[in-house]
Amino acid sequence: MKHLLFLTFLCFGLAGCSPLHVVRLEPDAEITAFRYGEKIVAAENSQALVEVSYYDSSPKYLVFNLEVENIGEAPFNFDPVNCLLVPDVGPVQAAIDPEMQLLSMDIKSVQQARASRTIGWVGAGVVVVGSAVAIANGGNDEASFAGDFFTADAVFNVSNFAFSLLEAQNRQQVQRNSIPFAGEIPVPANRFFWLDHALRLTTLQPGQRITGKVAFARNDEAGNFSFTVRTEGEEFSFPFRQRVFKP
Repeated sequence: MKHLLFLTFLCFGLAGCSPLHVVRLEPDAEITAFRYGEKIVAAENSQALVEVSYYDSSPKYLVFNLEVENIGEAPFNFDPVNCLLVPDVGPVQAAIDPEMQLLSMDIKSVQQARASRTIGWVGAGVVVVGSAVAIANGGNDEASFAGDFFTADAVFNVSNFAFSLLEAQNRQQVQRNSIPFAGEIPVPANRFFWLDHALRLTTLQPGQRITGKVAFARNDEAGNFSFTVRTEGEEFSFPFRQRVFKP
C-alpha cells in the first residue's frame, strides 16, 4: 500500500514538472528610456504612441508593460488580445485574454471547491468504513490481529492521501483568490493580476493614455521574439532577444 501511494505521488509530481529555467528578455532596438531597470522601446504613427518594456516571467508566462496613448483626433478601441509574440522557434502566441482568463480561474475555483467537498467526505468516509471493518473482524487470534493491522494501515494511508489532496487544493485556492496587500502587484497565478493590473479592452479618447501588463505563454526554446501591437489596423513591431539560464 505504501509503495502504491509513493508511486501515485511520484506520478502527480512528474506530471506537473517543467524545466526550471530562468529567462530574461532584452529589447533588440534603440532604447528610448529606463524605468526602474526596465528598458523601454517606443514607436508612433499619426494615431497612437506605443511604449513596451519587458517586465517579468512566471513559470507559465512572459509579462510585458505596455503603454498606449491616443495622439490622434478620434477615439479608438484598444484590445490587448490583438497583441502577438512572434518567436523564431515555435508557434505565434496571442496575448492572454484577461476576460477569458478570469472566467477560467473563477470556474476552476468553483470546480475545486466542489472537489474539495467530495474529497473531504471521502476521507472521512474511509475512516468510518475502516473502523467498521476493524470491529467486524474483531478477534484475539493472530490472523485477525494481522488483518486488523493491515486494514488500519490502509485506512490511515488512504485517508492521509485524500486530505493531502484537499490541502493542496486549498493552497491553490488561496494563491488564486487571495487579495494582495496595498501596493503589491500580484503574480499571474492570482486573479487580481488580471482584474486590476493587466491591460483590458478600453476606449481611448484623444489625449488619453493607458498603462498595464500584457502576458504571453512562455517559450523557452526561442532566442528572438517580435512583440507586435495592433491599433486601428496599424502594426508596431518591437524585437526582443531572450536569454535562458539553466541553474
